[in-house]
Amino acid sequence: MIDKKYRLFGLINVIDIGIIAALIVFAVLALRFSAPRNVSAKPGDVTIKYTVEVQRRKPSFKDKIKVGTDVEDSIRGYVIGKITNVYSEPYLEDTPDYANNIIRRAPVDGLDTIYIEIEAKAQITDYTTLIGAYEVLVGKDVYIKTKDFAAGGYIVRIERGIAS
Repeated sequence: MIDKKYRLFGLINVIDIGIIAALIVFAVLALRFSAPRNVSAKPGDVTIKYTVEVQRRKPSFKDKIKVGTDVEDSIRGYVIGKITNVYSEPYLEDTPDYANNIIRRAPVDGLDTIYIEIEAKAQITDYTTLIGAYEVLVGKDVYIKTKDFAAGGYIVRIERGIAS
């Protein structure tokens, strides 16, 4: 079966077979742990609506965001809700007013702050709010994506709904 050159049936080296088997196992594990995870609601989950603030975007960016689209966490691939509303406000920046010796908030031409409202089912405890394994927390930076856009921002508001 195995000859002097460690070939199985004189055709292929046994070490090559081991390397190929290890590569197949690695590929299967990589696909298993890197695939997007869909987080489904469980009994007792509460509907929440949270708002993600995306700053310093051109006004045309808002047109890429479609209501009703599923949103994923772009780092882990979790589906973390569905977009229910999108609105924008002028992007404001602190600007010194030397004449009056104060700092004023002034709009920056050509830039908006986009607010994306997302609705999802979450497990709420005294300590945390989780959409599957994804924690939703005011002030947390979040990187979201759909097939039409990707953006980074901060969660600025969470509203709690009723339990399912």
